[in-house]
Amino acid sequence: MIFRRIVDGIPQETAADDIVFDRHYDVIVAGTGTAGSLAVLAAAMQGASVLGIDRFSGAGGMSTFGYVDGYYYGANGGMYEEIDRDGKALQDEMFLGKVEAKQYLLEKKATDQGAELLFETIVTGVYLNGKTVRGVSVLTEDGVQNLACEMLIDATAEAEVCVMAGCAADCGRQSDGKTRPYTSVKVWVTEAGNIARTNHDSGYINQYDPKELSNAILAAHESQLLGEFRNKKGRVLFLAPFIGIREGRRILAEETVTMQKILDRDLTKIPLFYAYSDFDKHGKDNALETELLQDWYVASNLSTVCLSVPISIKSLIPKGYRSLLAAGRHIGVDHDTASLFRMKKDMFKCGESAGVCAALAVKKGVQPMDLPYEEVRGILQETGCLQEENNVGIMFDDRYRRMQIHWLTDKKEIRMELAGDMPGIAIYSCKRLGNRITKELKQWMAGADGNDLLRSNCAIALGLIGDQACLPVLRDIVRNRDSFYYKDNRRTNQLRTVIAIYLAGKLGDMELVPMLEEILLGEQEYEKGLYHEITKTSYHFNPNRNFNEIYFQVVSYAAVSLIRIMEKHPENPKFRKEGRKILKEAFGDDSHIRKTTSMPEGTFEYASMENIRDYVNHYCH
Repeated sequence: MIFRRIVDGIPQETAADDIVFDRHYDVIVAGTGTAGSLAVLAAAMQGASVLGIDRFSGAGGMSTFGYVDGYYYGANGGMYEEIDRDGKALQDEMFLGKVEAKQYLLEKKATDQGAELLFETIVTGVYLNGKTVRGVSVLTEDGVQNLACEMLIDATAEAEVCVMAGCAADCGRQSDGKTRPYTSVKVWVTEAGNIARTNHDSGYINQYDPKELSNAILAAHESQLLGEFRNKKGRVLFLAPFIGIREGRRILAEETVTMQKILDRDLTKIPLFYAYSDFDKHGKDNALETELLQDWYVASNLSTVCLSVPISIKSLIPKGYRSLLAAGRHIGVDHDTASLFRMKKDMFKCGESAGVCAALAVKKGVQPMDLPYEEVRGILQETGCLQEENNVGIMFDDRYRRMQIHWLTDKKEIRMELAGDMPGIAIYSCKRLGNRITKELKQWMAGADGNDLLRSNCAIALGLIGDQACLPVLRDIVRNRDSFYYKDNRRTNQLRTVIAIYLAGKLGDMELVPMLEEILLGEQEYEKGLYHEITKTSYHFNPNRNFNEIYFQVVSYAAVSLIRIMEKHPENPKFRKEGRKILKEAFGDDSHIRKTTSMPEGTFEYASMENIRDYVNHYCH
């Protein structure tokens, strides 16, 4: 047997053949947050002896300590629904708050089923035989204890236990390693006397650095309080002690769910549950995301389209490991999918699924991947965790329109949609059709007869396909710097100018470079009407006094597209040298940041352009 732990960020492994365990459990769950609390309950309901461990003083994670008491998408069904119903009754009966009622029930229901809970405790190491988990060491108020188990569930959200065990993990996006912005929650009383919650994007964070994490919490809370003092509408009750970290490590699993697989509907046929959301990525620096996400989110303007995603047991199992499951936002998904797979309803179902599979595996003496699927499915269907009605595919799902998306193949229908201001479905349908539609797109683009939308949208579709016939039209769009934005979504609609810059850069268009230089270095660029025309706040396009959304998107895409064009032309070192000179001059100081936002360093608004500057400077050096 070996003992693995992390010391000062470095994995250490020592022999542990003479270890004596203090206690033994069928299932140990590390972390009793949103996913872990349901894993404890579900495993106990299947008759397993279960221990739940958490560093906080109670269960629930973001649902309780983070005070995120509502839901944003996620698929319905599962044991959390009963907890919510019972919580409502408990609120009325005992005058408890919504969050307090949920924490009480999560803990009581688990202990009523025989589970044990050990709070204010951290896992300090993992015992293994080869790659089979045998137990953990924990630090409690009574000292260090060694606890054996047949199955270990890592529900820490940060893959902490999996990393201790030696599992491979990834973190952040490929371009600069950044994860999604974190959030802080302020609870306050409105002028009308109602209790409200404000969820505020607070910046970017490396949560694995204790000093940076502490500073980020202080900065987020300061920003929330200052915001309250500025608007003077209501009174602050408290700031949630647990900040909301949207993304961290993700395990390399036996099966990884990727955005490409989701869009291609190349997904498992043996799900434990369905996740459901849009790619709720937060963050404004779209130019640093994957091309696949930008094709969908930016060029096709489909940012708020929702997708159902089946999750199998293989995505919960670290590749090559036994007796170890993950439950939470750190399961086997790629960076793009991580923004879809983190909704509270789905985290509850993920924990419930993991708990059921762990308990059944112990009972049958097999590994979770070898469980008979029919038996697992039956249990999960009984609680509603697994419902085929949640398999809805791809949808617009909001108060503006609720419709299932079917990709278009009829060319007359595609042309009709491309002539309007909501062309996203048609544009992405063209990408899927590829060369089968390019002839018609060129004809429509050439014969648009003054229909600016048809001409522009045909060019965008051709750009997504990769056909350079679109470039003259894309250049015209950038040259004119119009402030038109599309209307497909309830929010985060995209500017046509930004789409054109992105696609021309993706195609390596060197004729665009003088315009990019003008955007980045032109003395009069910021004075153009484009950056000041949209001043009225709306949900479809939401500027605010602290952030010039249009300037940020145009400048960030100009910078990254210039880099893309240089990378497309490695045969021209003189051009690459000139391109780097433009970027160095443009981002040699903080002038672009100051034109983007009035917020100070460390805020989400400031960090958005800072990310672009850091990416450019890293490339140039």
